Amino acid sequence: MIRRHVSLLRMVSAQRLLVLLGGFVVCGLNAGFCEPLKLPTEVNADVTIREPIPDDDAPRELKQLIADGKVKVVYDSEPGFVKAGRGWADFNVLLDPSYKYNLTKSKKNGRWQVKLVVNKFEPIIELTHLIRLPASFKSPKVWQSQILRHEFDHVAVSLDPRALLLLRYLLAHLPVIERTLEPDEEPTNERLSQFINEEIDHRRRAVIELMRQNNLLLDKVGNHGVQPVPDRAAFFAKLYTKEHLAEQKFPFVNQVLDLLKSPKYQHAELPFLPRDPTDR
Repeated sequence: MIRRHVSLLRMVSAQRLLVLLGGFVVCGLNAGFCEPLKLPTEVNADVTIREPIPDDDAPRELKQLIADGKVKVVYDSEPGFVKAGRGWADFNVLLDPSYKYNLTKSKKNGRWQVKLVVNKFEPIIELTHLIRLPASFKSPKVWQSQILRHEFDHVAVSLDPRALLLLRYLLAHLPVIERTLEPDEEPTNERLSQFINEEIDHRRRAVIELMRQNNLLLDKVGNHGVQPVPDRAAFFAKLYTKEHLAEQKFPFVNQVLDLLKSPKYQHAELPFLPRDPTDR
């Protein structure tokens, strides 16, 4: 099983940033384990055909996850992907924050010293998922397959509302940013926005890494969907607790303590399926 991340940063305006984040899971469809798989970084569109799998026959609980997680499930006929005989699930977070900031600046020894206070932060965050199955695994009973239900356990990990609550809270509580510019460098709007975007990026990377580690843990305890997840409800419940964040060395634990204590966070409705994929 491999999880990779891709990030695309693009300045939309001086105070807007578009970020595309992704986490990928590769799992065997008919094997009890997942060997490391090297997939191409770029896929030739001429040899790749993704056929959507209609969700008409999906169980009700999966349809709920599909809707909430904006999940697309497809058969993929890309030759290398089919040959590898693996399933692939990914999550993507579209982060489009807009903000304003207050600037205090002074000059010392020919260098500008700036202090930035970010306010009116209004992030738009959208979470989507894609599950790919090799075209060779086409089956009219695909929605009842154990491996597909396991992939939806991965969806439940990233769809856990506490993950995006962490991200939103961190973005809404950016610290005062202080920087000293290089000699002869001016505090342009572009440069100041860069300082803010670096702070944003640091926090979103931390949350994405936490989500990635939680998915790795899911595969570890459930042997990639082959065996039941021990104490299933307790496993999903702990993934974003203070204790677990500390175990995973989440770098912003102390900054989110108020959030972790809040009823909204502690009583968040978790989207995992009560029935384990191995249950028949």
